[in-house]
Amino acid sequence: MTTTIRFTPEERAAVAAAADVQGLGPCSFARMVTLRAAGRTPPPVRKRRDAIASVIGPVLGELGRIGSNINQIAKVANSTGNATAIAAAGRLRADLERLTVAVGSMASPFRTPTTP
Repeated sequence: MTTTIRFTPEERAAVAAAADVQGLGPCSFARMVTLRAAGRTPPPVRKRRDAIASVIGPVLGELGRIGSNINQIAKVANSTGNATAIAAAGRLRADLERLTVAVGSMASPFRTPTTP
């Protein structure tokens, strides 16, 4: 069920700022606060990803697709018995793994469900 709440621009800005501090959108924040005021325990919510995580997520997805391509290359190399290609695919996999770990370590951990 949807409920509409009307705010003045100043009230909306205050709610948005308070929500941002908690890593939530204004609607999720308003729901949490309203349920608490009603004496209910709010359900856990997913916090917004921070700016770094928003950028790194797609990069990690792309690295996964590259890894899939490397696995396909390795499969062909193994089926043909091409030792040079097999060794190259192994090196590419190792390089990709190091790159994935490095990119992942740059991100602050993705936020987990929580109640503010």
